[in-house]
Amino acid sequence: MAEPYVIKMPKLSDTMTEGTVVTWEKQPGDRIERGTVVATVETDKAIMDVEIFREGYLSGPLVPVGAVVPVGQPIAQLVADKSEVKGGEVAVSKAAAAPVEAAQAEIPRFEPYGTQMPKTRIPAMPHGASPAPRPRQGRATPYARQLAGAHGIDIDSLIGSAKGGIIVASDVLTPRVPPGMAKRIYQVPGVGRPMNAMEKAVAHNMEYALSMPLFRVTVNLQPDRLLAASKQEGYSLTVALAKASALAIAKFPNVNAVYQHEDRIVEREQIDVGLAVETEGMGLVVPVLRDVMSKSLKKLNDEWKDLVARARVKRLKPQEYSNPTFTISNMGMLGVTHFDAIPSPGTSAIMAIATRGPEGMPVTITADHRIINGADAAKFLNYFKQLVENPEPWITGVGLPTGEPTPAIPAGKWDYDVVVIGGGPGGEDCARDLAGHGKKVLMVNDAPFPGGECLWRGCIPSKAWRAAADRIRDRAHDAHLGVLNTTKPRLDWKLLEKTRRNVLETRGEMALKTDKGVRIDVKQGFARFESDHTISLDTSGNIKDPHARAEPGNGKKKERISFGACVIATGAPPFIPPIPGADGKGVLNSDTVWGLKNPPKRLAIVGAGAIGLEMAQIFADFGARVTVVEAQDRPLAEVEAEVAKTLAELLKKEKNLTLVTSAKVTKIAGKPGDMTLSYSDASGKNANVKCDYVLMATGKRPVLEPLQLGNAGVRSDRSIIPVDRQCRTNVPHIFAVGDVNGGLMLAHTAGAQGRVAAGAILGEKLEYRQEKDCGVIFTRPQAAFVGLSVEQAKTKGIDAAEVKMPFNIDAKAMMTNELDGFIKLVADKATRRIVGVHLLADHADTLIGEAVMMVAGEMTLDQVATAIHPHPTQTEMYGEMARRLLARLRRSAKAGAAVH
Repeated sequence: MAEPYVIKMPKLSDTMTEGTVVTWEKQPGDRIERGTVVATVETDKAIMDVEIFREGYLSGPLVPVGAVVPVGQPIAQLVADKSEVKGGEVAVSKAAAAPVEAAQAEIPRFEPYGTQMPKTRIPAMPHGASPAPRPRQGRATPYARQLAGAHGIDIDSLIGSAKGGIIVASDVLTPRVPPGMAKRIYQVPGVGRPMNAMEKAVAHNMEYALSMPLFRVTVNLQPDRLLAASKQEGYSLTVALAKASALAIAKFPNVNAVYQHEDRIVEREQIDVGLAVETEGMGLVVPVLRDVMSKSLKKLNDEWKDLVARARVKRLKPQEYSNPTFTISNMGMLGVTHFDAIPSPGTSAIMAIATRGPEGMPVTITADHRIINGADAAKFLNYFKQLVENPEPWITGVGLPTGEPTPAIPAGKWDYDVVVIGGGPGGEDCARDLAGHGKKVLMVNDAPFPGGECLWRGCIPSKAWRAAADRIRDRAHDAHLGVLNTTKPRLDWKLLEKTRRNVLETRGEMALKTDKGVRIDVKQGFARFESDHTISLDTSGNIKDPHARAEPGNGKKKERISFGACVIATGAPPFIPPIPGADGKGVLNSDTVWGLKNPPKRLAIVGAGAIGLEMAQIFADFGARVTVVEAQDRPLAEVEAEVAKTLAELLKKEKNLTLVTSAKVTKIAGKPGDMTLSYSDASGKNANVKCDYVLMATGKRPVLEPLQLGNAGVRSDRSIIPVDRQCRTNVPHIFAVGDVNGGLMLAHTAGAQGRVAAGAILGEKLEYRQEKDCGVIFTRPQAAFVGLSVEQAKTKGIDAAEVKMPFNIDAKAMMTNELDGFIKLVADKATRRIVGVHLLADHADTLIGEAVMMVAGEMTLDQVATAIHPHPTQTEMYGEMARRLLARLRRSAKAGAAVH
């Protein structure tokens, strides 16, 4: 009969000295094949499978579940024949077997408090450790040298206990030194419970770390943009922080190095980031993202989800939690205001992230001073801060922050320093700033005059119509003030159109004269990229009418122009969805509505965004019966939810206007003056609207194909050109501003981004921040916003509060009988900084300016509350709201303090 094969406790990690039997997956008598898992064992870091690579039958005696077994000790047997199977339990020996030697100090009972006892060391093998050199006198076993090297112990100071004075592992762990020099600890009275594997591993690692000469450096950073960017891209914040740390390590690689005994440094190219994760019943586990620099954020995010899921059920493999080169410990979610962590063996630094406070989120690096000096740690942290506070370039893949800004015009002989493609607000503001700094600038415009869609087919012409509609609407309030016989105004369409066109043409001529006066070369035509420093200017499609949208020509008249840098500011035309009949002659859009010879008496509008609602009220005030059909369940998706909901309720009360939401347009048919719009409502019921015209107000979409971006290597994504905060594309000297980069499609947004791009080209540190942008929708009452809503603030990690004040309690509103609407003010509870203001008011356009300064200037509630506002004006409401919210926050803070 063959001897039974002894199944021993395997060494499943480099720091494992013993394991706890968690389950027996097979029972005595079960057939065992190669690769069969017979048991699970809890190591110092995870629950691992015990696989058998022999064939036979499992036999007792078995180690009982829950038993702690040293590495190398028997836990079961494997026999060749089923008749040889035995039962029973094996007695567990506490003596260490195999190559791992562990000396355990007996715990005294009822000793007086403060009794000194010899201290015991347990091996924890750090990654990258090398053996200590051979002793100058005598001999040492290889394992003793390995332990001494790992723990930085001078092997010449040890006394060997083996025959002939040979130093063995136990001499390293419990060195025999003169009594006066023995390491001693204070022992507390009572009977302690044995530590579990995880507790011992942590304790031993921390004990090892005490041998490091550590120092700490802290910075405060603002995580809002990283929170928003990572959420928008669908990545975990933890993964984004790991990537940011790896990018910073790549710039300061000594953070990734580690000290080696005998004054050596191990410099590691691969960056492996360990991230502490709390597990139930196991404390902290540190799964490791391997080779972070070589992997995309998407791949890292997928790996992290898998690691965390298995870490929490103790199913990580040793290589998935061992030997990081850098570690992050994030306790920000636990309300910790500040802490510093301790580097684990095999690393030189660890980053500790605490809860965001009034000055930002504290981030502390604890570092081994033998490897990293204070200046390098500070530079590393500051670069990490820059990455976190400007994450868009590396989150989206556009590029990396370059530290100090540098001019974007490469050295070379160019026809122009900068070519700006587009003469709207974005292109014109950019070109003027650049010319003002002495740059040779060409502005390519597809029309005879600059101004873009805003001047010729958008903001300005619509506000001329709005001004006329307001005169008519305001007459309804005259009787309230005792002014009678003013309620029957008559609209002269020809005079209104004459005024509108005169304003546009005067502004266009003034703009062109100004552009040329500041020495901008202005050329009409369509630009296409030939390379990343060359465009082809096609003038074959040029038109003389500035009111019409130009179309690209046939390419027969071309001019080749080289440039150092380029700014794309080509805007976005109306987007018409594929609705049957949407291309009919009786269908208008925001380009063609200006050609009406007379205002329609019946109008159907598809879309309840800014253009759709503004036009709906304008024509309703002109006397038309207007029906607005919207696919979403609310109008104005871009504004704060309560503002949109309240405005929708007010619009439904207007006699000439019908608003239908959650509807699908199915067909458009007819001819001008006799059109039919068909739709199905939320319940599925079909309906028809008879009208003179149908106006498509279904948004705008950039058209990039004519630009031939691929010739310049510029990346695009679904008709959008991705950019960073400086409006820079993936090509460092090419920028995109306004509608083409997919942000807010507003004229002032384009202008601001144009100035930011000009600053970046000139080497200035300017940035566009959408969280400080604003807008006004010119309905009545007007909807306006700047900054964030409470919901938006929460997505950026800001604990925000809001206060609301209705206009029906304001004296000025009572006088004019403009009582509808309200103002909301949103502030960060921690910093009291005002992060958003939202209005629904008849004169929101005059009130939003002060709100813009509050948000852009990062003003606090205290500053607004103590500011002196003139009386009687509606701006007083800002001061009152600030005081109310301050009082509420003080009460909340006081109540919270009382509870604790």
